[in-house]
Formats: sequence, C-alpha cells, structure tokens
Amino acid sequence: MEDSPDENDQRIVSGGVWSGISDGIEEIRSYIEMTGATKILRRYFAMNAFDGSMTSLGVVIGAYLSHIHEPRSVMGVVVTSGIAMMVSGFSGTYMAESAERSRSLNELEDAMLINLDDTMYGRASRFVSLFAALVDGSAPFLAAVPSLLPFLFVPGILSIETAYLVSVGASLATLFALGIFLGRISGENILLNGIKMVVAGIAVALIALALNLH
Repeated sequence: MEDSPDENDQRIVSGGVWSGISDGIEEIRSYIEMTGATKILRRYFAMNAFDGSMTSLGVVIGAYLSHIHEPRSVMGVVVTSGIAMMVSGFSGTYMAESAERSRSLNELEDAMLINLDDTMYGRASRFVSLFAALVDGSAPFLAAVPSLLPFLFVPGILSIETAYLVSVGASLATLFALGIFLGRISGENILLNGIKMVVAGIAVALIALALNLH
C-alpha cells in the first residue's frame, strides 16, 4: 500500500528537521574543535556548576538554621541567587572571551594579511564566545535546580523539615556527580573525586552551623 501524499510530505519535513539539527550539531562541534575550546568549556562548566551547587547548599542550610518554614521563601532566594550568578557568568564570560577571541583573530589576520571575519574561523571565533558564555551562565543555575525540587512538594507530599533534608542530600549528590565528572576528565579516581566534592559541601554546612551558633 502506497503512502499518501500527506504522509510523504510529513516524512520529508521530519527528515529535513532532523537533518538540519544534525548539521547544526556537527557545525557546533567543528567550531569548538577549530578554536580548541573544549577544555575551556569544561572548565567553565565545572567551576560554575560547583559554585552554583555550593551556593544553593549554603542558602538552604542558612534558611534551615534561620527557621524559615515557607518553601516559597527558600526557593525564591535560591532562584534569585542562581539567576544573579547566571547573568553575571554570562556577561562576564562573553566580554572576556569575545575580547580574547578578537585579539587572537586580529593577530592571525596581521600574520596572514587578510580579513578573516567572513571565514569559517571568524564565525567559529564569534560563536565560541557566545557558546562559552551560555555554558558559564547556565551551569550554576542548573546545578542549583536539584536543591529546589524538594520544596515543590511542600506541604502536600513532604514536610518542610524533610524537604530541607532532601534538598541538602540533592546538593551533595550534585557535588558528588560533579566530582565524578572531573575525575573522568583528569583520569583520576572518580570515587575519590566525588568524595572530595562531598567533603567540601559538608565543610560549607559546618561553617554555616558555626556562624549560626555565634
């Protein structure tokens, strides 16, 4: 049985969409490889995800020690701090990367005595500046999300006390996962790296507790 014209058209459109997505991903990969930005992007992601997770952990612990029982208040502070870090990371990284990439491009143009703005390398340079900023900006906010989720279930499923406990556990789990990620990159013991990250998170909790006691 032959397909109807509408079904054929739908398949052509669907194939074209997936082909376009595939081509876009391949182009992004080419830009990153051409500019050697892989290591930089990994560093941006790891550093800012760590900051986001640690910041949200500190906020949640501080809210608990301050006896805040309104989940929206806790979520509001975490979201606000996450957005602030996202905007700061995006703008700062974009300006810094754009300046560095422009300098490298200008030096290459001077050496080759040609204008590279409309070349693939020129486009790659501009794209990587923006992409690095997106990675830098999104990492802390995404890392803070796990600490938010438990408070969405208060008061229906979880009590506020349980939400605090689950939130701290989620932040420590995020830190552990980040440690594993860094361990894979460095080729070191992934379990040990994960534990190091968790210890850093526990240190934040102890510092918050000590400050509250004083």
